[in-house]
Amino acid sequence: MPTIERLEGPLPRWRLVDGQTHVELAPTRGALVTSYVVDGVPVLFMDEATLLDSSRSVRGGVPLLFPIAGKPPAGSPMSQHGFARTMPWEVISAVSDDDTARVECRSSSSPATLALWPFPFEARFAVSLFDRRLMLEFSFENRGPEPMPLHFGLHPYFCVGEKQRVKVQGAHGRAYDNAAGVEREVASMDFSEGEVDLHFTPFTGGSTTLDRGDGRRVELSWTEQFSTLVVWTLPGKPFVCVEPWTAKGMAPARLQVAPGATERLAVSMSLETT
Repeated sequence: MPTIERLEGPLPRWRLVDGQTHVELAPTRGALVTSYVVDGVPVLFMDEATLLDSSRSVRGGVPLLFPIAGKPPAGSPMSQHGFARTMPWEVISAVSDDDTARVECRSSSSPATLALWPFPFEARFAVSLFDRRLMLEFSFENRGPEPMPLHFGLHPYFCVGEKQRVKVQGAHGRAYDNAAGVEREVASMDFSEGEVDLHFTPFTGGSTTLDRGDGRRVELSWTEQFSTLVVWTLPGKPFVCVEPWTAKGMAPARLQVAPGATERLAVSMSLETT
């Protein structure tokens, strides 16, 4: 039966456990999913030094990109990827039953966020673990009088093996190469050669597979609002990021949330053997 534990320490975390599989969540650190381990195998990369140093951006886990994914517009006071990943989130429920463990968090606009982005909102984020699968659910309520643009994404860092053997299903064709600043055709990717930073739009089908190059694969699926897939890595680092976004970087938000309305999105992932 799945269980939920609260872990104290320098960075309080909530742990969802189901047999040999567990997930950890740090609500006060931007509601960051810090680990996802399946049968003792880490799915997510984490640089613990960046996690425990609040003055640094975390390199690892699953950062939340809101209210923008990517670089801010020219002249914007926001930093890259917005402010959700640095906001404290409040745990509002933690429940488990015979099948599922689920923790839900909430955060909302404040004078500080309104100074950066002039839209009142309430955001909710739920993390669920069931049948070794991790489900991430999001809702964004517009509490203002004007339509609220929603440019949202996830930035999961996945552990990989030999990078020359890593593959991302469907990541080919026309893409924006953010490292080079050009649109180009992508036939294949070699993650061992250097930095890869490619934005595939539109990326259709609602799913992809990351072949980790170590005999395991990560299966990813998401709701229809996500139309862009970003694939990123750095040379010499044992991770590849496979990131669903609702729009490509530097593009206008495709989604508009009407006053009083709520937009709901979800992403799920699992680790399988190839």
